[in-house]
Amino acid sequence: MSTRFGAVFGATLAFALLALFSCSTLSLILQIVATKGAEVTVETGYIYVLTMVGGLVSALVIAQLSVTKPGAAPGVGGFQPESTFGIYATNSVVAVYLFVWIFTGLAALIVGVMLYPNANKTISDLGTTWLGLAVSAAYAYFGIKPGGGAAVPEAATVQPIASIGQQLQQQIDQGKITFDIGKPELKDELLGTNNGTKVTSKLQSLVLELSKLSPVSIRISELLRPSGDSHHVAGRAVDIGNEEIANSLLPLVATDAKVTQLGIDEIIFDAAVAGDADRNKWNYDVGLKHSYDGAALDDHKTHIHFAAAA
Repeated sequence: MSTRFGAVFGATLAFALLALFSCSTLSLILQIVATKGAEVTVETGYIYVLTMVGGLVSALVIAQLSVTKPGAAPGVGGFQPESTFGIYATNSVVAVYLFVWIFTGLAALIVGVMLYPNANKTISDLGTTWLGLAVSAAYAYFGIKPGGGAAVPEAATVQPIASIGQQLQQQIDQGKITFDIGKPELKDELLGTNNGTKVTSKLQSLVLELSKLSPVSIRISELLRPSGDSHHVAGRAVDIGNEEIANSLLPLVATDAKVTQLGIDEIIFDAAVAGDADRNKWNYDVGLKHSYDGAALDDHKTHIHFAAAA
């Protein structure tokens, strides 16, 4: 395959995904605006496609910006145009791509987070996630470390192995882990910088792996509880609030091998929300497949519950 053909094919595929992401997102945003913030619901398949394609498009933007020298124009893969027209055409294609991605994400942020946060969870989650990814894209392009200062070339120093807290912070900075709006305490709880009861290191490791396995970001809605008989009280449980990712995340996690590998005690989610007839399709208790009763499942329609082993 020639470099030129590869560039054209890759650009065509990338623009097809961008068009699907942008049109789906803007269509939903227009519905929200038209109803002036009234609740707007869509089918599970629509949500799945939107979140999956949105993650792919954003990953492509960050990946390309991360290999572009600060101040230089991003390219199309490894394609290097030789003519003046080729350079102009390449720069135009990249500019249009970035503009559409920024416009779509900014629209989701303004409408879904700032103006109508309760109209549609998918758009709210998309706006929150996009903001984190936009910051990550800026870091990647300008070579900035989240802690401040320019990135140090890898050859200049030997990088120490990052602690679990540092790795979680990196996932947060990259938009792979987000939190419910209005709950700033969740970040401190996850990183273990809060006062009082701390989440366990096993739960931190589990959340880290979930964020790596998920094709889109995970949004944490609850960690610690002050009382009760839940594993949340002991710092061993996390609730993932963007339950629409169940179809893409749980098949990667809810297997006997993966549950053992990740040290999972519980998974509780009503799979009927994801369109499956078996409500207990992905559920586990004490590391084994388990069928929860209707009351438990009814309590787990709006989030995916994970608990780490003791």
